[in-house]
Amino acid sequence: MARPCRYATSKVEECRSVDLADLRRWHMLDPARLASTGKMPAVTWNTFDGFDQLGVLMRPNGVLFVRRDDGGQLGKLFVPYTFTPTKFGGWRAWFRCPGCGQRCRVLYGINSLRCRKCRGLKYQSQYEMPAYRLLARARKIRRRLAKPGETVDPMPSGDPMPPKPRYMRWRTYRRLEALVSRLEAAGWAAVSAQVCAMRRKLR
Repeated sequence: MARPCRYATSKVEECRSVDLADLRRWHMLDPARLASTGKMPAVTWNTFDGFDQLGVLMRPNGVLFVRRDDGGQLGKLFVPYTFTPTKFGGWRAWFRCPGCGQRCRVLYGINSLRCRKCRGLKYQSQYEMPAYRLLARARKIRRRLAKPGETVDPMPSGDPMPPKPRYMRWRTYRRLEALVSRLEAAGWAAVSAQVCAMRRKLR
């Protein structure tokens, strides 16, 4: 159930994005992979017309994004890194937004990459009632624990937790189990309160 809004705002989930963490996970920033395959790594999106791609080339101080437009012209955009110290030593790399210069992990767009604030984007959860946001968070944890391909009830009510994943510590599993229990209890209590309030208004 979404909150009514007086104006339409684009949402994060509706936009194409480039996540620095995904580029690392997919080994797109590994020069050895580029040398072995001889092909430029690319982020691919499904579109109504087929596929759209954005080439990714690693540089020592940033990432060079390459894209060919509809006219066949080759466009390039270099996004530099900015670094912050980590808790136990070392440095963590972030994108430096080409628009505002602030650090960010995700860039949005394809012809011109910008951070979420520059795009004026909001998350889908910001339009949802607090009760449904709690239940959605619990469902996200259940989906994380479930086996690949296993369906999760959109609004579980007292359903047993998925079994512990093979390589997860029991301490972590118990913590997530307790968190899901608290989120679902608070969420359903809030839903019940909203239903009661609606009934009073109808009377």
